[in-house]
Amino acid sequence: MLQVLCRRRVDVQRVREDRANWEEFIMNISQPCQSMVIGCRFGADDYECARMFYPIVTDEGLCCVFNMLQPRFMYKRSASFSQRNMTLPKDYQAVNWHAELGYRRGQYPGSLLYPRPAQGTGESLGLSLTLDVQADAYYCSSSSSIGFKVALHSPNESPNVRETGVLLAPGMETKLRIDPAKIRTENHLRRVHRKYRRCLFRNELKLRWFAHYTQRNCAAECLSKLLLLHCGCVFFYMPRLHRNDSICSVGQRKCVERIRLGTIEAMESCLDECLPSCFDLTFNTITYSTKISHDGFDVTNPNVSLNFTDAYVERSIAVVNMYFKDQTYRASKQTEFIGFSDFLSNVGGLMGLFLGFSFLSIAECVYFALIRPCRTCSELRQQQPTTAAIHARAKGVLGAGNINYISPSKWFQTELARPRGLNYNDNRHPA
Repeated sequence: MLQVLCRRRVDVQRVREDRANWEEFIMNISQPCQSMVIGCRFGADDYECARMFYPIVTDEGLCCVFNMLQPRFMYKRSASFSQRNMTLPKDYQAVNWHAELGYRRGQYPGSLLYPRPAQGTGESLGLSLTLDVQADAYYCSSSSSIGFKVALHSPNESPNVRETGVLLAPGMETKLRIDPAKIRTENHLRRVHRKYRRCLFRNELKLRWFAHYTQRNCAAECLSKLLLLHCGCVFFYMPRLHRNDSICSVGQRKCVERIRLGTIEAMESCLDECLPSCFDLTFNTITYSTKISHDGFDVTNPNVSLNFTDAYVERSIAVVNMYFKDQTYRASKQTEFIGFSDFLSNVGGLMGLFLGFSFLSIAECVYFALIRPCRTCSELRQQQPTTAAIHARAKGVLGAGNINYISPSKWFQTELARPRGLNYNDNRHPA
């Protein structure tokens, strides 16, 4: 098991099938957090390191984590063995933080929140750590050097130290200037299919092991699913999707590495399923390093009571200062490329440019096509009863004088046949 952690070649023929508890084994052989982190300063205040950092088993073995969500908010199932005794310092209140919701102000008045928000910007208000690598007690390293790896991640996601960690060399003071990058998405994009917006809101995809959705958490569960499918087990640091999932033994290491590194098609399917979060928070770092001065180390670290020699400081001690660069940061906002109002303005502009058309012309078209014909029909309908009344009145008057009505054609025939000098009202005119 130790050879696997050190990434050394293991003779599988000599390995007996063993289902030992990986987490307990790693906790027993690894350097504890209280001896690894010997000096802590956060927000211009000194703290007891053992109350700030908690052990967690990752792909690099035992790591010490700061400002990660409480296990009851982080996982749906029971927490791992290394996190079961995780307690908060006095007066701190654990909250269910999420990049989409953030801290709900006013919900816990008078309490210090955990994960802790930054106290300010600059090195003085950042997180400063003094680390002891204990190089003389090294058995092996997972890389080609000795020292530390630091991975910055969102509080609600599992760290990927092996692939994203930044190296810290002993005998050096390192400054990590943090530049956060946040992605926000308009809420009205929820009605757009995820296939086209290419991101997921926090309640659109439920994970089995993690309580919060992030792309990294989803990819970790997808890898566990592939290992269960091809190897019948999951590796010690991976999510347990079912309560009875077995941990891969040393003899199954080749299967694990083959699936983790060699199945490109399978991992592409994971990437298609695990889209980025619509509200995502990442931390980009710029690293600066210089050698530690022993005289300066005693002055700037008075709380470190151990008397280190120059040789020990150069070989085993590392100092790291992590801080935010600016008071504000720029966020990327995802919205629809062209909305309904933008579409109307573009159409109106093009029609006005090429056709001399405007929205006033649209009103004129509506008036002449709909309003005016309807108004004309209404006026005609109102005039018809009046005309009928006039005809009826005229017919009553003429009828009272006993006047006969003849058709126009008969009138013309009568006029042509009538002799000259005969009056129309003559009594000799045939009735």
